[in-house]
Amino acid sequence: MNKIITLFISLLSLNLFSQTDKNGNPVFNSLTLSEEKVNDYVLNSNYYTLANNISNKNSSVFITEQPSLDEIELAATKLPSDFFLVVKNLSPVKMIMLAEKSEMVFFVIDPATGANEVFPADIKGDITENRAKEIIEQKFDKRAKIDGNILFFNNKNLSIISTKEIKAKVKKLIAKKNLNQGEANQTKFDDKALLKKIVIKETHNGGKLDFFTEIKGHENDGIQVKPGIFSTKMGIALYKWGRGNYEIGVNNVEDALNIWEEIKERKPSKREIEYITMGFNKQLEN
Repeated sequence: MNKIITLFISLLSLNLFSQTDKNGNPVFNSLTLSEEKVNDYVLNSNYYTLANNISNKNSSVFITEQPSLDEIELAATKLPSDFFLVVKNLSPVKMIMLAEKSEMVFFVIDPATGANEVFPADIKGDITENRAKEIIEQKFDKRAKIDGNILFFNNKNLSIISTKEIKAKVKKLIAKKNLNQGEANQTKFDDKALLKKIVIKETHNGGKLDFFTEIKGHENDGIQVKPGIFSTKMGIALYKWGRGNYEIGVNNVEDALNIWEEIKERKPSKREIEYITMGFNKQLEN
């Protein structure tokens, strides 16, 4: 796992901040959780998910499509979780990421150069609050529960690190090390917009997500998906398109449907919603 973290840090430094490699594949999918104005900068709070990462072949932290509880626990407690952007004029000045080496530390990355520094975080605990919440939401373990600042998961009690504490320590580090100083990088942090551009491009004729050109004129032809299950060629194409969105790194099916709406310049039909959702959730592969 330490090797994976080291590889991830290297990839992140090289590919700041798009979260994608040179081929457009996601390094580690993330969600923006909040933005807060602090003095002369904006603190952008983000979270690296387990879902659509450790079970996604295109992610740099892929484990397997069906990770065990032990594998999920290791990833949940060892992989980077929360990260923050110091933003000025809509552009990042610094990235600050909480990670574990022999102890909790903050990696600070300069987007202009890719150079990084490491600072002690002075934070104790087994798992971040955002990770604990995701474990409950994703139902990785039906017996998992949160009781106060303890997560019961995989037959273990894991102490939870509060988001409030992490953010307070980040603000203190920014002030102490003047991390809000310097010129804003010209690279915009707009992961969702970048992924949308990739999906739209790959959906066009001949792209990786173009499952439609080859079936033109035969959209309603019947096809057997697996024994006892039948659909149309268009249904399967929509399913594959939804699945492709998941693999590229789109974080939820609502974002995928919004991209489809932009491509088609209309609201998705009931059938399109059904099949794209099934594909995104890999329902025919269960």
